[in-house]
Amino acid sequence: MRRMLLALFVTICHLFPASVLAATAPGFDLKKLQDDSLSTLVDLIKMDTSQPAGNEYLATDYLGKRLDEVGIAYKTFESEPGRTNIVARIKGDGSKKPLLLLGHTDVVTVERENWTFDPFSGTVAQGKIFGRGAADDKGIVAVSFEVLIALKRYNIPLSRDVIFLGVADEEGGGGLGITYMIENHLEEISAEFGINEGGRGSIDPQTNLYSVFSIGTAEKTPRRAVLTVEGRAGHGSVPTRDNSIGVLATAVSKLFETPLPMQLNETTRTFFTRLAQTRPKAEADIYRAILAPNPSIETQEKLRDINPSMFSIIRTSVVPTIFEGGYQRNVIPSSAQATLDIRALPDTDPEVMFEQLANIIDDPRVKITPMKVTRPAHSPAPLSTDLFNAFERVLAQQHPSATVLPSMLTGATDSAQLRSVGIATYGFGPGAFLGENNGIHGNDEYLRVEPFSEYARLMWLIVTDVAAQ
Repeated sequence: MRRMLLALFVTICHLFPASVLAATAPGFDLKKLQDDSLSTLVDLIKMDTSQPAGNEYLATDYLGKRLDEVGIAYKTFESEPGRTNIVARIKGDGSKKPLLLLGHTDVVTVERENWTFDPFSGTVAQGKIFGRGAADDKGIVAVSFEVLIALKRYNIPLSRDVIFLGVADEEGGGGLGITYMIENHLEEISAEFGINEGGRGSIDPQTNLYSVFSIGTAEKTPRRAVLTVEGRAGHGSVPTRDNSIGVLATAVSKLFETPLPMQLNETTRTFFTRLAQTRPKAEADIYRAILAPNPSIETQEKLRDINPSMFSIIRTSVVPTIFEGGYQRNVIPSSAQATLDIRALPDTDPEVMFEQLANIIDDPRVKITPMKVTRPAHSPAPLSTDLFNAFERVLAQQHPSATVLPSMLTGATDSAQLRSVGIATYGFGPGAFLGENNGIHGNDEYLRVEPFSEYARLMWLIVTDVAAQ
């Protein structure tokens, strides 16, 4: 009989992953997790933690009091007055390395006059949560925090520690947040892998079903630079060969018309492979052509027609964003400058990259000056880890019609710093309807309640799948 019971237990464990067993743990209340996540998000939105002041202590004081109420120990780390980070941990049995759940508590500033409601109201109405930080990034902070509390509340046996990190200054590049923590307190947040912002579910508005889950496994590295041309001032009526604006304009035009070579990595190759398997034939043929050896620039340009971000993720992108020169219409200025927003592919050697730019410009009169780097070079998170496997397994179980796509962000997050020290970090966030603009970094930011609640449910399943015994 004992052997029969053991065999039955082993069979159940194979049929039902840890996430399913944890979700059916005695007393587990999914609705409470979802309601608490929403309540915490509303509370966080009401705190003005906008840059450049940050004042993240408002959020960490609140989260600390909540942790005290449930008996979870935590630590706070202040990089500068008011710029506070918070770390809390639920202990596992130590058989596996920790899992890190993080989100940033700072938000970008607001132009109140351009909002149709109070940006720090946290109003819930019309099926939406309104306010600065709802979508970036306090929704992720709230769910990660409530998942940690739920692990404690329901006494889920863990095979690894689960760490919560509410981090400051992400919108400022992370110097006072994740960079500070890594340089001064890495032992507090060291983990095998982490879950951060940088991914999302996409919902088909016609069917109301999830069609894609983008899991952020890589991102491009900001490598901005300034082009400078020094010339001779003169009268605007006399054309000269060393006109600083003319020389600079030619250099910028060359960079604009000459994209750097494309290059695929594990993330982007898998991304286009899976898209080719699921998209209509005409579109899929483009993805297959991109995967073939040496696709032409004409083929690559077809990606830009589908979605400009696809053209960006296959190469280091160089985008002119600021052009400065001159002060009077009849005076040739003595100097001119242009700012380039360069987003480098992971593992790009900056010296080689700037040499490529110099070769394209091919003019010694144009000086290239790299700007301060806020995000380090890093390798993408692998697609073979227990955590990525958990994403694929859980999402396939819960939303079988959706495709899971490892994705590379064109923007930057705190995942860069974590990946640079060997913590494989993955982006996953609440879903949104295809084509929907929910005001991230803009006006009238919001998050839909139903996708947010589903995100809380999926996070619980994924975390328990990879961390529960």
